[in-house]
Amino acid sequence: MNDLIIKSANLVNPEGEHSGIHDIYIKEGEIIGIDEDTRKLNSPIIIDAENHYVCPGLIDLSVRFREPGLEKEATIMSESKAAASGGVTTVCYMPDTQPVIDTPAQIKLVEEIFKNVDLCKVNVLAALTKNLDGTRLSSMNELKQAGAKGLTNCLNPIKNSLVLRRAMEYASGQNITVFYQPQNEYLTNEGCVHEGKISNKLGLPGIPSAAESVAVAEAILLMKLTGVKLHLCRISCAESIMLIKQAQDLDLPLTADIAIHQLFFDENSINNFDSNYHVMPPFRSAEDLIKLQEAIANKTVATICSDHQPHNEDAKQAPFSNTQHGISSIEILLPLLMELVDLGLIDINTAISSVTSNPAKILGIDTGIIKKGYPADICIFKKQDWTFEKSKILSAGKNTPFIEKKFTTKVEKTICNGKIIYSSN
Repeated sequence: MNDLIIKSANLVNPEGEHSGIHDIYIKEGEIIGIDEDTRKLNSPIIIDAENHYVCPGLIDLSVRFREPGLEKEATIMSESKAAASGGVTTVCYMPDTQPVIDTPAQIKLVEEIFKNVDLCKVNVLAALTKNLDGTRLSSMNELKQAGAKGLTNCLNPIKNSLVLRRAMEYASGQNITVFYQPQNEYLTNEGCVHEGKISNKLGLPGIPSAAESVAVAEAILLMKLTGVKLHLCRISCAESIMLIKQAQDLDLPLTADIAIHQLFFDENSINNFDSNYHVMPPFRSAEDLIKLQEAIANKTVATICSDHQPHNEDAKQAPFSNTQHGISSIEILLPLLMELVDLGLIDINTAISSVTSNPAKILGIDTGIIKKGYPADICIFKKQDWTFEKSKILSAGKNTPFIEKKFTTKVEKTICNGKIIYSSN
C-alpha cells in the first residue's frame, strides 16, 4: 500500500476540526496528519487537489448488490466498482438476497466476498425476522456477534404489531439498531404509484401516503414503549416528516433517511408510463417533494442514501405495475447531492454530512470524518460539466431515469483505507 499526500485540498469536512485548504498525509491506510507529516512517509504518491473539493468517503445506508443468489442482475464486484466511481467507500448491505442474510454464516460469506473484491467497505444489515417472513424473530445476538450493524426486514411486511413489538424489545435488549422501512401492507394494497391525480389519470393502482405515515406512527409509539434504537428508512411524504419532527421534539433519538431520487421527482414524473420511475415508496405529490427537501435542509432528516437497486433489462420491460421497482443510482449520489446545493436547496455542509458523518453515527463506525487517526476514506471531486451516459454506467443495472442528465460535479478519485480504488483518468 502506497503512502499518499493530498496537496492543497479544499476540505468539506462538516464534523471535523479542519476545513478549507489543507494538505492530508496518509500512511498505512490511516490519516496521520493534516498540514504535518507526523511519521516519515515512504515514497508517497502526491495527489494535487488544487481547485478540487475533498470530503470523507461517502457512506451509503442502502445498497443492493444482488449477490449471492441474484448474480444475473448484479454482483458485488460490479456494484463495488460503481460505488467507488461515485465516491462511496462504505456501504450497508441489505439482507434480501437469496438466501436471506439471517445467519452468522451468511454475514461472514458476504464479508469474505467484499474482502476478496477489496474495494469499498461493507456493513451488513441482517434480517430482523427469519427469512424476512415477518413472523419468526431472527437470532439477533448471534447476528450482532457475527458483525451485523443493524437489523431490517426491508420492504417485507410485519403484519402483526405484537411481532414488531417483540422484535424491537429483543433488539433493544441487544443494543442493536432496527432499520425499519415503514409501509402498511393492507393500505399499500398492491399499488405501484402514489394514490392521487396521476394514478387516477393513468389507471394505475395507488398507494396513499397514509400507508407510510400510519406505519411511521406505529413504529414511533413502539420505539417509546421498547426503548429500541430506531432508524426509519426511505421516507417519502409530508405526514411522515411531521411525525418524525414531533418525536424529535420529545427528545426521542429517532433518525431517518430519504432516498436521493425522492428529492428530484414527484408523481407527475411517471406520466408517460416509464418504468424507470417505478420506485417503492412511490414518488408522491409536488407538495410532498417540497417537504422532503425542507426536511433535509432543516435536518429533521439528516441522512440521504442512494437506495441503489440494479436490475437487468427484462425487469423493467413490462407494463408499469408488473415491473420491478428501484433505480440504479449509486454512481451519481454525489453529483445529485451537489445539484441540490447548486439549486440553493441545501448548503454543501448539509449535503456532505448527510452521506458521511451522519450515517457513520447511525452505524456507530469510526469514519465519515477527515481527522488524524481515522481511516483514510476520502472522496476527491471537482466542478466539471459532464453527461451521465448509459454506455458508461459501471453498474450492471442500467435502470435509471437520469440517463443523459447533465451534471456539474464529477468524482475525480476515491480512496478507501488509503488505497486509491477509483480514478477518473
